[in-house]
Amino acid sequence: MDINKIHYFFRAAEQQNFTRAAELCHIAQTTMSKYISVLETELGCELFVRTGRTARLTPQGQRFYDGMKTIMRQYKDLCREVGRENAHELHIGMITTDYEDFPFLRSFELANPDIAAYFSFGDESRLLADLRHHRIDAVICPNILTFRESRVEDMTRIDLLRIEESLACSRELLDRCGSVAQVVAEYPLITKTAETEYQAFCRENLRRIYGVEFPDVLVVSGYAQQLLMLNLSRGFAIIPAKARPEYENLCFIKTDDSLSETVQLLYHPSFVTPELQALLDHIHENKC
Repeated sequence: MDINKIHYFFRAAEQQNFTRAAELCHIAQTTMSKYISVLETELGCELFVRTGRTARLTPQGQRFYDGMKTIMRQYKDLCREVGRENAHELHIGMITTDYEDFPFLRSFELANPDIAAYFSFGDESRLLADLRHHRIDAVICPNILTFRESRVEDMTRIDLLRIEESLACSRELLDRCGSVAQVVAEYPLITKTAETEYQAFCRENLRRIYGVEFPDVLVVSGYAQQLLMLNLSRGFAIIPAKARPEYENLCFIKTDDSLSETVQLLYHPSFVTPELQALLDHIHENKC
């Protein structure tokens, strides 16, 4: 079996038509048919039931398809892992509430020009899976929106920087309500996370600070949409105080430290590459 051509079989199974599958693989239909025939001979069973122009998987074919999909994922992961052994690469996943500046990353790259740093952005579940399967070396994430503690009990965290947060709303909304407490009491929290833990965290702390609870939550897809909803007076949000000078139509009300975020580096102590160790050393040296 030629593993480099197994995608011919995958295409045929997914298209249920050898001619379409051949076109997608940029080979002749006869080449596709011959490949499937040789594969069936090697396995000693039929993989497809052919009816006219349609070719559907047999039960054995479906089992082979599911198994080979898993094997190919493992094969590609192994190739990436082995290939990285001789390459000086650092792969970091990023979960950020807003687009934050990370000066230590710039200084690390300047201090280590032989290490190529790569960054990927994604949701918590995918990045945690990538971290556990050694597809990335570490994850940068805010402590408030980070993974549930039970899912990362075996992980190590390092505090990187503190982000002061403010309550933000439009000037129009604040004038209409007359006070920040009234804004919180009458309008929804505009947030980029659907995590109920974070929403409960905000509710508890705002109730302690202002003595009222917000009536609803408006979940948006990103920072730009959050700012748009704020400018349209659709509610209030908790965002970094450093954004204050950029938005003249918004009011930024300082809260206490309970709503501030700490950006952390999350990694697995059993998988520390030389490149990640270099980053950990750099963080430690710059903190001392």
